[in-house]
Amino acid sequence: MEDPKTIPDATRPGHRKFSKPPVKLACLACRTLRIRCDGLERCGNCVARETPCSYVPSKRGGPRIRKRKRPLTPVSGSMDTSLNSISNDEVEVDGLGLGLPGSIWLDQLFTLGAPGAGLRSIESSVSEIEQIFDEIFAEDSVRIPSEAEDEPAVEPDLLQTYASDEDILDAYYVFIHLYCPLLPPPERLPARNKPVYGPPTYRPSSPLALAVCAILSLIPHPEVRQPSKPECIKLRREMAHSYAQSALEAVEADLELLDSASDPSRALSEGVAQCTREPFHVKVPVGLEAVMALVLLSSYEYAQRGNIQKMCNRAGQALTAAMSVSLHETVEEDGFAEARRRAWWMTYMTVCQGSIVSGMPPVINLYDPRFVTPYPKGWKLLIEAQQTILEATTFVHDLNLTIKSQYNAPWISKRMMDLDSQITYLLHPCRATSPSIPRFPPTPTDSPEIIALQSMKYIAEIKLHSARIKTHRFCAFQDAAIFRRRHCDLHATTPSSTTSAPSCCSMPGPQPQNPPPSQSRNSRISFPFSSHASSKICLHAALNITNLLDNLPYPNPTNEIPLTRPPYLARHSRVEIPRTMPSFACCAMQASYAMMMLGMKARGSVSSSSSGGTGGGSSGSGRSLDGFVEELRQSLRGVWKVLGNYAIAFEAVGGMRGMLSLILGGLGMGMGADLRRLDEIGLSMGWLE
Repeated sequence: MEDPKTIPDATRPGHRKFSKPPVKLACLACRTLRIRCDGLERCGNCVARETPCSYVPSKRGGPRIRKRKRPLTPVSGSMDTSLNSISNDEVEVDGLGLGLPGSIWLDQLFTLGAPGAGLRSIESSVSEIEQIFDEIFAEDSVRIPSEAEDEPAVEPDLLQTYASDEDILDAYYVFIHLYCPLLPPPERLPARNKPVYGPPTYRPSSPLALAVCAILSLIPHPEVRQPSKPECIKLRREMAHSYAQSALEAVEADLELLDSASDPSRALSEGVAQCTREPFHVKVPVGLEAVMALVLLSSYEYAQRGNIQKMCNRAGQALTAAMSVSLHETVEEDGFAEARRRAWWMTYMTVCQGSIVSGMPPVINLYDPRFVTPYPKGWKLLIEAQQTILEATTFVHDLNLTIKSQYNAPWISKRMMDLDSQITYLLHPCRATSPSIPRFPPTPTDSPEIIALQSMKYIAEIKLHSARIKTHRFCAFQDAAIFRRRHCDLHATTPSSTTSAPSCCSMPGPQPQNPPPSQSRNSRISFPFSSHASSKICLHAALNITNLLDNLPYPNPTNEIPLTRPPYLARHSRVEIPRTMPSFACCAMQASYAMMMLGMKARGSVSSSSSGGTGGGSSGSGRSLDGFVEELRQSLRGVWKVLGNYAIAFEAVGGMRGMLSLILGGLGMGMGADLRRLDEIGLSMGWLE
């Protein structure tokens, strides 16, 4: 192929330009090799190389539009005149330019001999660079930046959603397994949280995966800087409820018999529904996923939606589904034995939890001889603690009924002694070491199963101390109501029992002329403990609960040693990583109630001794009271912080935290600031004379 003919470029000495401009429709082969194309249907280069010749439009945005024209380099007027007078037909140009007329050739020669000849002109080099920049960034060169670009970008609506079942399973082990080890230990380590950084693109089909997503989507995304904004909370709430509804639909689909829709006459003889999809976990049978999903949805209804009735309904559904496949009497050993044991005993504890938070007796026999499924390794203590706190709840329920009926109840003393002995017996293994429980607290990078075993030990001890408060609460404080709303079996105040006290508490007016109602109601009831002894027991239990709540581990989404405690969602965030599965939130409220009543009772005791005794001891008693109240205040703040951590993800728990905020604020953050109000409570409870 002929070399293209060129002529000297007068505007750029030392450069030549083509006599014909490059074609706009260069083929792909010529563009790839960066050679000149003649623009024909089959160009000469492709014919010579015997390669296919095809044209595809450029993706660079079409023709280039320059912002400004390239500046021209001034040259002598004689050269301009001579160039303009010479036609292209008269000029024959070769590679060295020797075909030019003599005058032009001499002018070029003289130019090369001028000072600075051969050096590139700055103006022309800048022009070339600008032209190349415009051609490469044609789309960017047209766009004009606006003032709005200087403003910070709008925060995206990111949620904790995932791209696959594997990512959802990893997130389960990061956030849920530490406190509710429903699934067998993880098959691969380490487990990391890998949410998507955009709109959700994957929707699982397993009811268990959907139930897990319902809880995970309540946790703020690490890239959301202000997760407490109302719009962010609403977005998480709606997404979680969508997953929960889908999980319920998937549960119904799993429990549905195919013959029920096509041939109902055969459905009664089919037995259990069979599922053919892939399992969510390799060691969990597909048939157990519906049971496990209902267990998680029961916790979701309680912690997020605050619906105790639905919580109990989901737990009842899980119990029915579990017993229909004989999970309560599974003793065989195979690859799925661990999953069946965990599914059954977690269902059992969920049913018990429904009775605990509702303050009602259990719907099942706790010690039914049919329940022969072995305990999973390390679970025995937690299950016995759950049974004990439910027995204490039943004791409170029966005691309230007895007081209302005003009948003599000799059984109360023996039952209270038996409960206290049972709690003391179970607390010993909590402080001792066990082969299944690590001796030292786990590190954040340990296996989720190791951390879960330690958490279960802490949770068991929390429940046992809460059971002790329930057992001694009436003897110590006459079960006086101080919360405006009901929490578990802590009764709410009534309008008739409140005065102009803070909105968080009931402040009965002093009635010194009549005996307190609580004394007249329990005059026929004899307790095996004095009020002072029961108060001291409640004090120790409440302080232990506070310390244990603070020692619970945090999730570790990145599987790294966190730089702060509590750890944050991301390096640029100042939002704590929330713990999940607050099945023991009622225990926190029990401890708060005990500490509030102890502060009031201590104030009443000091006021009584100072008014009836010598004045020299009053100052010492006052200093002791201040130190005692300060200790209670710090412990109450500890409970408040723990509930605040759970409230980052679970809105219903935020109501408990709000109640404690009102208590702390209404009583001057220390309970010792408002002496007159405490005197009124002491008078109403009979602690002041």
